Amino acid sequence: MSMDALREALPAQHQKHLDPAGPAPGKMMAAKGILPLPPRESVIVLCGLTFDAAPEVVTSARASLGKLPDKILAAAIDGGLPPAALGILAPLSAARDPIAEKIAVNRDTPDDAIAELALVASEHIAEIISNDQQRCLRSQPIVRALRDNPSLLRSSRDRMFDFLVRAGAIHDDLPEYAEALARLTPTEMVEVAEKIELPPELNSLLADDPDVEARAEAASQVLEHVQDEQEVQARVPILKLIQGLAVAQKVALAVKGNKEARAILVRDRNRVVASAAIRNPRTTEQEIVTCAQSRSVSDEVVRIIAGSKELLRSYSVKVALVNNPKTPLPTAMRLLTLLRDADVRAVAKSRNVSSAVANQAKRLVAMKKS
Repeated sequence: MSMDALREALPAQHQKHLDPAGPAPGKMMAAKGILPLPPRESVIVLCGLTFDAAPEVVTSARASLGKLPDKILAAAIDGGLPPAALGILAPLSAARDPIAEKIAVNRDTPDDAIAELALVASEHIAEIISNDQQRCLRSQPIVRALRDNPSLLRSSRDRMFDFLVRAGAIHDDLPEYAEALARLTPTEMVEVAEKIELPPELNSLLADDPDVEARAEAASQVLEHVQDEQEVQARVPILKLIQGLAVAQKVALAVKGNKEARAILVRDRNRVVASAAIRNPRTTEQEIVTCAQSRSVSDEVVRIIAGSKELLRSYSVKVALVNNPKTPLPTAMRLLTLLRDADVRAVAKSRNVSSAVANQAKRLVAMKKS
């Protein structure tokens, strides 16, 4: 299909060079780049031959594209190449910044080709792509490629994720989205959530009606203790609708939703969603304590609580984290020294904490006695 599109982009007199039924010697001559063609037509023919059925023709055509001087490639791009040709050139030109830049800023270059280029591009080209807000908004593969490109500066990567989060474009379960959410003020989090539309069927999760406390408690108990997914959905019917939401919609619900919504979403498998729920400025101290005790919330939620000075002001949260085996060991050890004697003795006797934490608690108890 791509060869057909490229053949149609050629003037009539040159279309024969991309005829699938054409003679093999003629196609090999074209693949070696020795035909007397203008730059634009030469590049289109070589790109078209990378789709040929003969492996030797494909190999030769790709090699010829890699050897073309920048001057010829630049003239061909400026002359207006079809998207299929730009898509072929993008990954082949990653090491040639002048050509890669022309391809990166060309609106006809397909997003999937930009993603291939973004993964291996130099710092300069990766910076250009990360600043292309339109492409980053619509293409998750481009964002993921930039995130995995070691050449892109950390400051540029953070800026890109900050923009995406502020625009309400949260594509996937990447920690950078959670980090960007953490950089927002409570007011900014609400502003982001307001940009994301939620289905009207979720209105019951937005209102703080008189029954919300009971529903939140019931949902927490089910999600904490029930393992069977069908039973969970039967006892928490709204869960099925929530699971069908896009990541951005879940984040919006985690921010705008009531206590029942937070009780469900703080246990979401997507750490970005769970992070939004725990960072919600409306989340109460008791909700934080419940999460700090929970064995069903993600490690990310426990890490967020443990790393927040504000959330750790509560003594009950400290106790809950020490007793939660999901808490990072260095954090649990540090918090253990801040507990009252009675709570340290309880940790020393507990079978639910790690042996390292229990043994340290026993040493602290022994030191108090001596």
